[in-house]
Amino acid sequence: MARNNIDREQSTAMSMDELTAAIHERIGAMPAQLAAGARFILDHPDVVVSSSMRDIAMSIGVAPATLVRLARALDFQDWSSLREIYVAAYRGTPGLYARGASALVEAGSGESLLARMADTLAAHTTRLGFINDAATFDAAVRRLAEAPRIYVAAFLSCRAPGLTFTYISRLFRDGVHLSEASGSSLVTELATLDEKDVVLSINFSPYSRDSLLVAGAVKRSGAGLISLADSRVTPLTDVAEHVLLFETASPSFFPTIAAATALVEALTAGMMRHLGVKATEHLTRVEQSLYAADTYVAANARSSSPGPGAVPASKSSPPPTTGNNS
Repeated sequence: MARNNIDREQSTAMSMDELTAAIHERIGAMPAQLAAGARFILDHPDVVVSSSMRDIAMSIGVAPATLVRLARALDFQDWSSLREIYVAAYRGTPGLYARGASALVEAGSGESLLARMADTLAAHTTRLGFINDAATFDAAVRRLAEAPRIYVAAFLSCRAPGLTFTYISRLFRDGVHLSEASGSSLVTELATLDEKDVVLSINFSPYSRDSLLVAGAVKRSGAGLISLADSRVTPLTDVAEHVLLFETASPSFFPTIAAATALVEALTAGMMRHLGVKATEHLTRVEQSLYAADTYVAANARSSSPGPGAVPASKSSPPPTTGNNS
């Protein structure tokens, strides 16, 4: 941005990508409250369009005046001038306001915790397609599918979606490794990375210290990095080829990883489609091996200790086609 106090009419000439780049450039020098506002608008551009300044400030936990100061720190005259960038970018998009309405799920007075959890997780999953553009998702799928080796770096509570990605991927391709190490052992484990490999990182705030080690290993090796995170501003952003977002807010005391799990399932589905017949043939071999090894209990088996007169369960039979649960 070449000059201060860009007026509203002139601001619409700037693209959202240019504004995003400016925020990334300046966020490190911003005071904490301005930085919180900057992270929010990076991660929720649709909410900037569909919500009032007061509601956005409340979501962030700052005063509305903070957003005015943020706009001025980014060389806009006021919040409306900044918001116009997002309005121009999203103008004409069908259903935008309805999509933004799912950003924050308010619990009704008579709702149970289960209902609140279900509503929140459903909203997070629905919003995956709105906070991540299709081009970035497709590029991430391509990079993962074409990599000879994928290292999954998912620590602490993010380990569950990491395990999900690893398990599903191994059903139809080779070369997927879930990191089991931390600290210096992690450095050693990642020392074999090269420029053809890809690291899939799954992380949310507060970010694991091991994420810094992953960033260092990626820089040294030239490997690719796909970052799945709750923000576009994380310790891995600067070295990531692609960033895909998921939300973690929950009625529970602990952040939810449901959207992260949905995101990794979408990535594995995308990889399967990209790899095509080769992946299908691999899956068929793995699936038949699982059934041949008597991995599954027959559908009519009720107990490992049948009572008197019970008919022993027969072994499960291989499915006639692929695509069953494995």
